[in-house]
Amino acid sequence: MTDRRPDRVYGILVRPGEVFLRDVGGRLGLPGGIFRPLAEDRKVELRAHLWDQLGIEASAIWAQGAFDYQDPAEDRPWFSGFYTVWQWQPDPAPGAGRWLSRDDVLAAGLSPSLRILLLSVLDTIAIKTT
Repeated sequence: MTDRRPDRVYGILVRPGEVFLRDVGGRLGLPGGIFRPLAEDRKVELRAHLWDQLGIEASAIWAQGAFDYQDPAEDRPWFSGFYTVWQWQPDPAPGAGRWLSRDDVLAAGLSPSLRILLLSVLDTIAIKTT
């Protein structure tokens, strides 16, 4: 376990039974990107990426974990922080990516670490309390 500052931040949009991956030139990847060197807040940076890439405004983000991840748009892996996104407005445009079920995640040809992360998110039961 480390609290090392990530080089990149990525979000996993979650709705019942599905996670979202963005289309990166015909390949699937998480929305997100660089965590600027002078930036201080990971969730603020992620919100900016989600707005820029998907046109959504995220309102409920939870920390999920970190590991080396290579986004399809990058030429190498970077130490990346991952966050689940449980509420946003509006929904991503249909051409922005794909919603994947558990079976879709297994069949998508994703790296083992990303596949495990997405499956663990799909297996998580979130309880909303007031």
